[in-house]
Amino acid sequence: MKRLFCALKVRPTEAVREVLADFRETMAGERIKWVHPENLHITLKFFGDTPGHKEPAIVEALEQAAAAATPFHFQLKGCGTFGNPRMPRVIWLGINQGAGLKNVYHKVNRALEPLGHLPDKKLFVPHLTVGRIKHLTETETLRGLIEEYRDTVFGNVPVGEFFLFQSTLRPEGPEYRVLKSFRMVTGDSY
Repeated sequence: MKRLFCALKVRPTEAVREVLADFRETMAGERIKWVHPENLHITLKFFGDTPGHKEPAIVEALEQAAAAATPFHFQLKGCGTFGNPRMPRVIWLGINQGAGLKNVYHKVNRALEPLGHLPDKKLFVPHLTVGRIKHLTETETLRGLIEEYRDTVFGNVPVGEFFLFQSTLRPEGPEYRVLKSFRMVTGDSY
């Protein structure tokens, strides 16, 4: 079985690399698993452990979703945390997505529904996870960083394709391998 998910790749801008370096340096004494900039992504659908015989149908559904989707842009802006403010669990960069990101999310989920992959019950909150907090002693330091970058624009991200990834969990962090890319073909180029 392969651990699969469908996602948009987010290629880090120089501003993203700089803020991630600042977070890492400032929070160096904390137990935080930082996401490698090359692994930044927005998950559209998580499949989990998937038997090999189901993969072709997933690929076909994702091809249909891509054929119906339109390329778009979104803006990376601000940052925050998920979890209790006194003990946050995730550090993220924010997304001003407009309609494009939600549109492709819904197209992917509608295409997969006949295969039994129902949409998540939780509200789709697009974000870029940049760090997973294992243990935090300096919550005020983190709050200061969040406040410093709260309204910072980190750049615009063009989106013209999404990907089926295989994820392999390793002690040093997950390893992602692209199994297939799906180009959005309707509308104008991005």
